[in-house]
Amino acid sequence: MASFKHAILLILLSMAIVACQKEELQQPSIIVEGWIEEGKAPIVLIHKSYVIDEDSKSRASLQSIIGGQMIVFGRVAIFDGADSIILTGRIDTSYMPPYIYTTTQIEGIAGKTYSLHAHYQGYDATAQTTIPSVARFDSIRAQEIAPGQMRLTGYMHGVKKDNYYMLMAKKLEAHQYRLCPLGVFSGAAANDGKMAVTIYCPDFSRIGIDIQKKDSVRPTTVMTFPKSEEQGYSIKLAQIDLESYLYWDQYAAQSMTQGVLFMSVYKNLPSNIQNGLGIWYGMGSSEYHLRLTQSKTFIF
Repeated sequence: MASFKHAILLILLSMAIVACQKEELQQPSIIVEGWIEEGKAPIVLIHKSYVIDEDSKSRASLQSIIGGQMIVFGRVAIFDGADSIILTGRIDTSYMPPYIYTTTQIEGIAGKTYSLHAHYQGYDATAQTTIPSVARFDSIRAQEIAPGQMRLTGYMHGVKKDNYYMLMAKKLEAHQYRLCPLGVFSGAAANDGKMAVTIYCPDFSRIGIDIQKKDSVRPTTVMTFPKSEEQGYSIKLAQIDLESYLYWDQYAAQSMTQGVLFMSVYKNLPSNIQNGLGIWYGMGSSEYHLRLTQSKTFIF
């Protein structure tokens, strides 16, 4: 989930800014983004927040800010209830910032609790998460609702009102999943444990209008997946806990309102990190690989 756009927003959201309300200036902090999935190794990214005051005359580029705040000599450990494992840091350009901490000594197990400790110089941040049970779709319906535009709907059963979920998508050849618009949701809307979920394409560049005739403007379908004979897509459905839901729900809301007048993004996201910012979360996830060539129901 650590895309370039996500890294930019995390830095913006963690900036301590003296606003018109004259809020008290914050001190730099450590930011953690980490996750562990059922059957997969943990991945953790850490960096320092960037403090800007109203009198700042800095003209540093965003790239230099990210590079200056990235932590490459930190110490990250995970305790799984029996053993404490030190994660190894390495460069990985598929993430942003392009440096991760991971290990092959731990694979996530649903129902198990994992404690994280991130240390760097004077910074110490801790967090704890439990991997929920794996969420699954029974089927995904692909429907061509306009020429070349596919709407995806996932169908689930066994959904409880207090379950929380996260939806991500990517092109098959891509490494990183991206959070879908409106991609976190709860089971509150389930009916007898059954639920239908619209899966939106996380490509905002497709939003717009199509002016076909001089006297008519036809809105394009928002956030549909492109129909393609060659291009496939991967969908990930994950069950997450309430803290993670609140974090990603607020992140999605602030992402979608960037550039909207009177809607500030300079507020820190909800966090389960002690002595820091960010999120450490477990995912009970399943993945689905689709080629959208026609209207079709994929059964799993």
